[in-house]
Amino acid sequence: MKKSLTRREFLKNTAVLSSAAVCVSGLSIGMEVVKRTEGKRPNIIFLMSDQQRWDCVGKINPMVKTPALDRIADNGVLFDQAVCQGPMCVPSRYSMMLGLYPSQVGVLKNSMSLTDDQLPCETLPEILRKAGYQTAGFGKTHWRAKGCSTRGFETRFIGQPRNSSLYERDAVMMSDVNPEGLGRYMQETRPFGAGEENIAGYLGCTSKVEEKDHRDGWVFNECLDFIEKGIDKESPLFLYLSFLKPHAGHNVPPGYEELYEIDKIPVPEQPAKDKAEPCHATGVNREQMYRGFWSKASKKQWQQMILRYWANCSWIDSMFDRVMKKLEAKGILDNCLIVYVSDHGEMLGERFYRFNKYCLFESSVRVPMIIGGTAVPRSSRGTVDHRPAELVDVLPTILKVAAIENDYSKPGRDLLGPVVKSATFCEFHNQPKIAAYMWRKRDYKLILCMDKSRIEDGFGHGDVVRGELYHLNKDPQEWNNVFDDEKHTAVRQKMSGELILHLEMYAKPSRLRKEDKSQLH
Repeated sequence: MKKSLTRREFLKNTAVLSSAAVCVSGLSIGMEVVKRTEGKRPNIIFLMSDQQRWDCVGKINPMVKTPALDRIADNGVLFDQAVCQGPMCVPSRYSMMLGLYPSQVGVLKNSMSLTDDQLPCETLPEILRKAGYQTAGFGKTHWRAKGCSTRGFETRFIGQPRNSSLYERDAVMMSDVNPEGLGRYMQETRPFGAGEENIAGYLGCTSKVEEKDHRDGWVFNECLDFIEKGIDKESPLFLYLSFLKPHAGHNVPPGYEELYEIDKIPVPEQPAKDKAEPCHATGVNREQMYRGFWSKASKKQWQQMILRYWANCSWIDSMFDRVMKKLEAKGILDNCLIVYVSDHGEMLGERFYRFNKYCLFESSVRVPMIIGGTAVPRSSRGTVDHRPAELVDVLPTILKVAAIENDYSKPGRDLLGPVVKSATFCEFHNQPKIAAYMWRKRDYKLILCMDKSRIEDGFGHGDVVRGELYHLNKDPQEWNNVFDDEKHTAVRQKMSGELILHLEMYAKPSRLRKEDKSQLH
């Protein structure tokens, strides 16, 4: 096998600027010279996990061990009603990084993407770069536009092979500098199938691959090295660290499964099939494969699967902790905003053996969200915020703290400001003929399924094919659809009117013509 290059050798051989060179010269990779602005704007630390449930943070569920995230929450604000805008990786991440809903972006499902010249507006890192921030991105963005630019990141490291759809120009890919390690990781996860999420991927294993050779472990170590050698002390820093886990596969490095006692792991209760089906997501994403196995699996298999998912959460938290300590030692946290989110949740077999995301139910659309750091007012630190919150709110919150002008025509709002949304919104487009839209309040959730062919010119009550309404206070598992219940007529009508008005204001029906029949990834 080809000998691994050191990062220094790789950057020299490919004429890509090292992060240290970027910091000294003020140059960005493949971009014009940036004149750094002076001042005391806060450093921005953006931490992200993939497919982490809203309730898999220790501050919400003490059974899950996430001490690093708990400490950020102790000195910040935990938003316990936050949701994503699209319950799958690609639409959710485009939406968050552009501050627009998926229908506004034009990326509605994982098989879609945009080239650089198709982006409807500038990305968050590009906005910050132009404002004088040093921008460094480590890990997953999932633009899925092979060969796109780094979209605002001057320093960029991605834990993927260069020949993948996640390749970005001028980014350092894991295969460039550690092909042997990546090969060992890929060999271990080969039985896990596409996306590492077949039955074997969910059952998982205790990994025999060293942490540094995991894709997340490699990205983590490159981030530590950048903090040690690459930070430009003359500029505010935007550091983005985004891991691939706890998304399956559940191949957890040694030491994290031992944090849990398997006999204490709860197994989800299942509804009768007629309580779960049909729904807005019936028939999507390998339902029969999951149900065929997990409906017959032993309690021990269920507990082992959930334990390893939680252990992945703890491993990711451990890497967050080590990064935060390094930043603290460098003085970066003396003046900072810290953001932690996930892109969407994980069903973990709930609601009649439903796994991963690809639906608008609570465990899929709700996300963990914490805003911390010294930029948070002292009076707000250590609090839980019950207001409706969305991933599109992250961009305007960061811009506000960084004193950068915001585009107020976008749907997001400053999370640290006084504005209170009436509800949260999410959209789901994986059905061939039906688009499903969610309007969620703390006590009720409405889902309207609309005929795609009838909403190209606008939205109306006549476009609704069917609906779902769940009383979240009384029915948190969402087993009882009360959409047609006369007792809930007033709630249904009020929320339907609000949702249709919201769609008229912010959705772009013409985008729905972009159909891509590729397989889900």
